[in-house]
Amino acid sequence: MRYPYSVDGQLLSKISSNDWSVLSIDLDGNLSFCNDVFQRVYQIVGESVIGVNIDALMNSSDVGLIKSAVHQLLMQKMNTPLTVTLKQPGILLCDDFITYTISPVSDRRDHPIAFVLIGMLNQESDKQSMYKDHVDATILNGQNREWFREVANYMNAMIWMSNHLHQMIYVNQAWLKFRGMSIDVELDKGWIDGVYADDQYGVNQALQEAYHSKKSIDIQFRFRKYDASYRWVQMEGAPMYSSLDDFIGYTGTLTDITSIKEVQLQLNRQKEQMELSKAEFAKFTKIAQRINVVIVLCNASYHITWVNDSFVKLTGFTLREVNGKNPIDILSGADTDPIIINKLRKAIEQGKSLRTELVFYAKNGNKIWLDLKFETLFDKVGNIIGFLTLQNDITKKKMTEKDVEAQMQHLKEIANIASFELRHEFSKILQILQTAKFQQHSLEGYQQILSDIETSANTMNQAISKISDEVGIASNTNLSLNKFLLNQTIEEIILVDDDHMINKLNSVIIRNVIPNMPVTIFDNIDEALDYLTNNPTMKRKIFLDLNFMGRNGWDFLDAFEKMNQPWPVIILTSSIDHNDYEKSKKYANVTHFITKPLTVPQFEALSELDETAPFGQ
Repeated sequence: MRYPYSVDGQLLSKISSNDWSVLSIDLDGNLSFCNDVFQRVYQIVGESVIGVNIDALMNSSDVGLIKSAVHQLLMQKMNTPLTVTLKQPGILLCDDFITYTISPVSDRRDHPIAFVLIGMLNQESDKQSMYKDHVDATILNGQNREWFREVANYMNAMIWMSNHLHQMIYVNQAWLKFRGMSIDVELDKGWIDGVYADDQYGVNQALQEAYHSKKSIDIQFRFRKYDASYRWVQMEGAPMYSSLDDFIGYTGTLTDITSIKEVQLQLNRQKEQMELSKAEFAKFTKIAQRINVVIVLCNASYHITWVNDSFVKLTGFTLREVNGKNPIDILSGADTDPIIINKLRKAIEQGKSLRTELVFYAKNGNKIWLDLKFETLFDKVGNIIGFLTLQNDITKKKMTEKDVEAQMQHLKEIANIASFELRHEFSKILQILQTAKFQQHSLEGYQQILSDIETSANTMNQAISKISDEVGIASNTNLSLNKFLLNQTIEEIILVDDDHMINKLNSVIIRNVIPNMPVTIFDNIDEALDYLTNNPTMKRKIFLDLNFMGRNGWDFLDAFEKMNQPWPVIILTSSIDHNDYEKSKKYANVTHFITKPLTVPQFEALSELDETAPFGQ
């Protein structure tokens, strides 16, 4: 380090000597020069402390002596040096002092601009021996900074040190290697330039708060690496104090925590996805609870994790009772077809879909016929994560098939009565009357004719009673003339309702029963009528709501009746007004009056439309 002022030979000799400690300070007490001896005594590196105030280098007692002498020299304009005796740092168990002479350094106009302090080291051998004996204790207590820096450069961890003005005065080789910078760039506030722009304000605030409170430093920020990439780092530091308990700065480490941050970010993303999935599942369950289709969710081991309310109502089992159990084990019974069960198990093993009909049993032992649609759920990479089962109760449908067989038998009986018994007796009456025209009869003869006619009439009456009984039996089944009309092959179902959500839910129900059936939706009466006018020949069934804003369902029926189209209309309304029901009977196309909501059993009871569009096509 070069002495910054004019120097004579004597001063130059002392500066280069190993026995003299020489330093200079400006009028504010900031260090402007120190020789090697001073650096060794105070265990500092000269270039790093230029401009540092002596408050940060010496204990408060010594600083007070120096500043008092400087003040006296300035006030009295003295050129005669003053002497001060300062304690030599680094000696723990005994006192060792250096006596310095303080002289002003003046410019050409003889104005003082600095002060030079020159002190001779104490050469007493016992004191030197004591210093040597206790140098280890000095190091362990953090006093020997030069030794600390040498050791730090061998460490893989990034080490740093700052002074009491929170200026960086040292970083080790690991830091410089990470940054790809020279130490001159990193010292003072230079290292801050490497902090990510968005993080700089927070880092400066945290450092200022730490220096103000003298508390430990723990900051995370993004720091530029030698390859221009930004890495997440954690700066940790602890305050340092001199042997006289004066605060002298901080020292600590800088750790690359990018991998930890990436894991944290990944966990946060997974948490966000879980929250999103949770929200989506909540939407799913809200819809699933509003429809009458039984829904069962299972995990990858085909154990139940969730069921909707329709499952509980149909089977009598609560979610708590079936959670974690195999649905086949708890729902199978005596009439459950083992062949179908084997197909279901095979679909589970192979991760395939399946559509079938089978018998399950409710909690109370009742037999339930189900139309079961089984789907395998996969993650993004194709791994099985669970199974979804949609089940429709088709017990009524199965019972209806038996009713149809019985009804057909009754209709055959009606046909037999009409074709034989009635025609036979009617022909007999006609024959008697025609014969009577051409013969002369006595009173007894007419009485016999009338008796024969009476007998035939009674026989016809009995036949009519039989027909009435058979018609009554047939009409008491689940089938009706309206159902016959509905049971015709159709090409389209039309929903006319201004409630968008109801239309969506009804579409789900219809497509669940008839997957490939086209469903056309209108929320406006005029648009529906225009469509029917332009497409009059397509075979269809129309589900109509009565209540609309503006033109209503009655307006639709009035206009549709004028079109003379044969397609049946099913009124699907929230109205429970009996007058509406009676009014609907006046329209020839209206076949049914149903109160919302439309359910799968209701739709299946209306029509066996699935027979016109086989499942899976």
